[in-house]
Amino acid sequence: MTDEMIAVARAHILASGLVNVEVRKGLIEELPVDDSSVDWVISNCVINLSPEKERVFSEIARVLKSGGEMLLSDIVAEELPEWIRSSESLYCSCIGGAISEEEYLQGLTNSGFIDLEVRASATYGEEEIKGYVNTSNEVPPLLSIEGETMSRNDAAEHYSAQLSGKVRNIQIHGRKP
Repeated sequence: MTDEMIAVARAHILASGLVNVEVRKGLIEELPVDDSSVDWVISNCVINLSPEKERVFSEIARVLKSGGEMLLSDIVAEELPEWIRSSESLYCSCIGGAISEEEYLQGLTNSGFIDLEVRASATYGEEEIKGYVNTSNEVPPLLSIEGETMSRNDAAEHYSAQLSGKVRNIQIHGRKP
């Protein structure tokens, strides 16, 4: 978050009259929060941006009180090609850093969470994937059946068709014992 975003959030909190809400600037791998001091952790599509997901899961467990709960929304993906994983723009678009649902749940389990439940799931189709792929300047060229290099758009359509159904947004609930 930028300083400007934090200022806007603080202004909204002030305007709302809430007294038990605060905004802190920090890294997701090193939360600026005391051990066992938080009742709830809510995250909306941020963890996939961290290259150290296990560390993030451990941080969430560290700051939650016993019985504390979390609700995480994030992108998960199966079998991503290496060019997507290494694409800076697709990493920033939340796809390149996505791990599988199984890896995600295992990471949370390894950090001590219980009662893990995927409460919602939305699978991305070809058009949604194409929107992400088209944002990348790193779409590898492809040859057509005729041996000619496909246009960037045609290559993006090809890759999007391959990834359709393999990228999802999930919502996971769990708690710390």
